[in-house]
Amino acid sequence: MEKTAQNHLRIHRGDETATDTSLKSRTTSQRFWQAFSAATGWRVDSSHRSNAANDPSGRKAVRVLPAIEMDVMADHPLDSFPPVEKANAAQLAEIAADMASEIEILQEHVRKRELELAAMAVAPYSTADVEETCAGIEATLRDAVIALRFDAAAIYILDDDTQFLNTRVVFGLPQDRLAGEPRQLRGSRGDLEAMVQEVVLMDDLNNEVGSTWNCPEPAGAAICAAIYKGDLPVGTLWLYSKNRKPLDKSHAAIARMAAKQVALSLSAAVQSRAQLSSKQATEAIADIAAWQYSSLPSTNEVATGWTVNGMIDSPDRWAAGWHMWDVLPDGTITVAIAEAHDHHAGGAMAAATARAALTAHSGYRHSPRQMLQRISDTLWQTNTADQLVSLMYIHLDPETGEGEVAVAGQIEGMIAGDYGYRPLVASGCRPLASSIDIDCFESTFKLSKGEKLLAYTGGLRKDGVSQDLIGCCLRNSDSNAKDPLAMLRREIADFPVRNERGLLLLSRKV
Repeated sequence: MEKTAQNHLRIHRGDETATDTSLKSRTTSQRFWQAFSAATGWRVDSSHRSNAANDPSGRKAVRVLPAIEMDVMADHPLDSFPPVEKANAAQLAEIAADMASEIEILQEHVRKRELELAAMAVAPYSTADVEETCAGIEATLRDAVIALRFDAAAIYILDDDTQFLNTRVVFGLPQDRLAGEPRQLRGSRGDLEAMVQEVVLMDDLNNEVGSTWNCPEPAGAAICAAIYKGDLPVGTLWLYSKNRKPLDKSHAAIARMAAKQVALSLSAAVQSRAQLSSKQATEAIADIAAWQYSSLPSTNEVATGWTVNGMIDSPDRWAAGWHMWDVLPDGTITVAIAEAHDHHAGGAMAAATARAALTAHSGYRHSPRQMLQRISDTLWQTNTADQLVSLMYIHLDPETGEGEVAVAGQIEGMIAGDYGYRPLVASGCRPLASSIDIDCFESTFKLSKGEKLLAYTGGLRKDGVSQDLIGCCLRNSDSNAKDPLAMLRREIADFPVRNERGLLLLSRKV
């Protein structure tokens, strides 16, 4: 009579992709719970824990059961039969469980930090998304272990002095390996030969020759593959098998591909971080540019018959200059234009400091020279580095058209009308904050009806825009034009913007 197996009787073999954990030695936590059971006579019942939501402290209560054999047929087995009372054992188990949780959290932090250090061996940045990179590298190790029918794997990275190998990533091994002491490269034959010939196959580590390889973990067979940064080895990948195995070129190819994939994963994480940093820097520059643009005043009629306007063209996303105007309490019109000599981001901050100083010192009586001196003092005292700023500051009486001007640095100016143009100031003075005492040019002027006062920075001259072109353009513009500065801008649009150009135009209508 033939026997047939029942359909409901099946043998569950588990996940075929699960690796054999026979290489894993018992962790500190496992050894503690075994010692706890032996010493107290109680074991933790992990399958019957109360819900943490029912516990005001948020912790899961720990239940303990007798760890020794008892007569299950007895009516009332005594809880005090083990050497330690149940209540004391339960309290000790709860404390130990909390400590075990803390250790697991710390081990997770160590795991992430070790991966960051591994990435730094490939490039001088840490990874952008540690968790994602950890998962990717561990998946690579898992696939390699499964493909080789091995049991565990680990990555070891050289230190800066290339003397020691530090454990950075493990799979199929206890996590406490990450906190272990580094191995000396000297005498590690397996690692040294792998760094020379890429892959080393060790099919029998239990014979006399096997001990010379200095395998980091007890195993029957192992493969060591070098991890490269370009042509330079930065570490090794070890793959372990608990049993001896014949190894051939196919095994070497799998190990070589796994090592290259690990290096690519670390490099990709570094590149992701670099791209993220670049994106953040770009966004920060965009914010600075937007703030500068929004802080510039728009075309405005500051007094009856008086119109002021300004513009800045910069080859960079930020500007190292600014312009502004205001009306003082006594009715005097003030206009100013400035530009820092440093056209990098530091110059933009120096220019902002000068503008803040001008605003702060405008609240009390002053002359143009006194304003320049106060701004220079602020720049001199607020930084140990050079904060050189060119600045022109003007006071003007809107009733008479008479004004005073003071300029320091490379700011030029002219007055243009229907009959021609004339220079406003002389250039060649040192910028503000060059020394404690300022070097500035002072003058007085009068702006008649229909005339325009233009102040501009040195960027126009550097880009090839001559004073004659500017003067002729202003002279030929209509005195009552709504925006003479726009006409000037169209005239100089043919000159490529290689340097920052700042212009400020004050017009008096007929």
